[in-house]
Amino acid sequence: MKKVALFATVLLALAMTASAQQLIDFTHLPDTMTPTSVPDGYSGLRWSAIDYVDALTYPDAGAGFATGPEAMVSFGGGPLCFPKYGGLNNDGGPTKNICESDISAGIGPTALSQFQVDYAIVSAGWVSGSIVVQAYLNGAQVGSNQKYNLTTTAQKLSFPTWGPITELKIHPSPGGSFVLYVLKMK
Repeated sequence: MKKVALFATVLLALAMTASAQQLIDFTHLPDTMTPTSVPDGYSGLRWSAIDYVDALTYPDAGAGFATGPEAMVSFGGGPLCFPKYGGLNNDGGPTKNICESDISAGIGPTALSQFQVDYAIVSAGWVSGSIVVQAYLNGAQVGSNQKYNLTTTAQKLSFPTWGPITELKIHPSPGGSFVLYVLKMK
């Protein structure tokens, strides 16, 4: 009887550990060859200034859209960013106010009120550049400005242990972009 109880306890502990981790990809979104906003509530989160697209059918996809593990990807920045958010000067060049993408705690019955990020698989979409990632908990910055250099080859970015957060901001370098294939949360 003790062995059965111990076995049940171990199974429960494994199940709780497994359910605490979440691997977010974009394969469950409707197929589209036109960039479309990631819908609020997807995977229990809010998505701001992040679009998704089928990289295999998107005619304007840069080299970084096809180097990761998934064909359905999300992305921020790049050529769609500046006109979309009014960030162009009169000469057509980008302003210093680069587009900022944001993943934050969601709303609704299945929303996450806090989350922890472990790693992301990302690339630069069109040309090499960088991103700066910041973590916030209820409006207070808890994660310093982590700068990651990106190329058009997908790479795994491991995030520091920030603890629970309510917001993850991603700032691409001016004119830069990022393609997000997978986001793993703890």
